[in-house]
Amino acid sequence: MSESLQSSSSAVKSAADLPPPRDRKGIRPVSPPLSNTPLHRFNYYLVIFAVLFGAFYSWRLLNWKTAVGGWWNLALGKRPPSAAEALASNSQSAQPGVKTDYSGSSGRAKGEPTVEDRINDLAAALGMPSSDLSAAIADAVREHVPPASLSSVAAHEPSG
Repeated sequence: MSESLQSSSSAVKSAADLPPPRDRKGIRPVSPPLSNTPLHRFNYYLVIFAVLFGAFYSWRLLNWKTAVGGWWNLALGKRPPSAAEALASNSQSAQPGVKTDYSGSSGRAKGEPTVEDRINDLAAALGMPSSDLSAAIADAVREHVPPASLSSVAAHEPSG
């Protein structure tokens, strides 16, 4: 039994089973990267890159802090009202046909748009009639919302 284990463990039975030796004429020794660089120079490079990365990300953090209105808002993830209004005005100014004054909303606080106002604004931004857009939205809602939910929403909506 021990003879069969020995013969199966070594697949090479003679030197004739081995591949021919390699030709090593064109191979020369290669040193590892940075092996010729002195350690003090490597340390200086490492510190310079760390300072550059630290300065860049500190600058990014300070710009982010300024955009959200301070460290407290940054830590809590809040945006001040002025920043939110600035973002809204920038996005609205890019779309010339969209109205932003919601003072005529039905019984709501000034500046708070209704669903109708938002649909009208979206239709104006897309350049299509608001009736076509509202019909498309109504079809999508009917497909994806159960009828019981639609009837309960309709019962709570003052306009029906």
